[in-house]
Amino acid sequence: MNKIKIGKKYLSNNEVFFIIEEGNVAWGDFNKAKKMIKIASETGADAIEFQLARVDEFYKKSEPAYKIWKELEYSNDQIKELIELANSNNLEFIAAPLSVSIIKFLAEQGCSAFNINASDITNPQIIDAVVSTGLPFFLSLPLATEEEINWAIARINDNAKNNLILLLGQHPMASGHHGVEISDMNLGYINTLKNQFNCLVGFIDHSPLIWTPALAIASGACVITKHLAISRSEKSSDWQICLEPDEMKDSVNIVRYAKESLNAKNKRVAVGENMDRSIMRRSILSARNISIGKIIEIDDLVFKRPGIGIPPSDFELLLGKKAKKNLNEDEILNINDFE
Repeated sequence: MNKIKIGKKYLSNNEVFFIIEEGNVAWGDFNKAKKMIKIASETGADAIEFQLARVDEFYKKSEPAYKIWKELEYSNDQIKELIELANSNNLEFIAAPLSVSIIKFLAEQGCSAFNINASDITNPQIIDAVVSTGLPFFLSLPLATEEEINWAIARINDNAKNNLILLLGQHPMASGHHGVEISDMNLGYINTLKNQFNCLVGFIDHSPLIWTPALAIASGACVITKHLAISRSEKSSDWQICLEPDEMKDSVNIVRYAKESLNAKNKRVAVGENMDRSIMRRSILSARNISIGKIIEIDDLVFKRPGIGIPPSDFELLLGKKAKKNLNEDEILNINDFE
């Protein structure tokens, strides 16, 4: 599980790569799509993902969804501008191609990586076309059985597997669910995937919660994807699971802090703990009045709060020492009071 470079950024198990899913919130509105990129860049995310298609290759013309998706199409010039805008805003552009013919064009225009959509995990044409670009790619696993996952990964040649990142997740929204329940997230399967396929694994968070990405990171994921909406009140695509801009910024920050904590290898005293230590810890005090010249024994000592004196763990430093002055009962002792 080596590092994988996506655009100017690197993915590894020591880093978090946060992708914002545009998720057709713009609904084909080019200006709104550009606005989504601007907003995404302000959240601290690493990338933005757009689902892109040529609907003639995607839906049967008699299907009601054909007309809907036809309205969502962006022209080649518009796609090129979206890629350039993302890059100028320090975002990598991730494309989820739903048509084969658009894949080569996206690669030529500077798309940073592809995401093979969960709906295409059994589609050899999409898989082969994405692999042929030589770019890094994600394989989305919502809806998939283990047999389908094994089939898709077997389809990918060994060299291309060095560019592969798996994305665990679930997608129950079409059946009316308002996101995934935590108990259904299968987070323990992240490490199963890492061990079985020796690759990086991320998580597609289709919940409406800010903090669930941190759970996935703690479970071993190094990539997070999450839906963004300008406002849930618009009730755009998958609005039930979208975060609004301020919420998304909080979610990104929580993930970054969580990963920093998970990467820690040594015990550190946290900011603010020094004051708590002095309040909650104990010091060595005199258990009775101690006369000058007295040789200190254990019965002369008692351990009480506050912790601003000699710590109790250092009591042996005083045993056998001679008091240099008279000490009152219940007095916090100082090492300089003894010789």
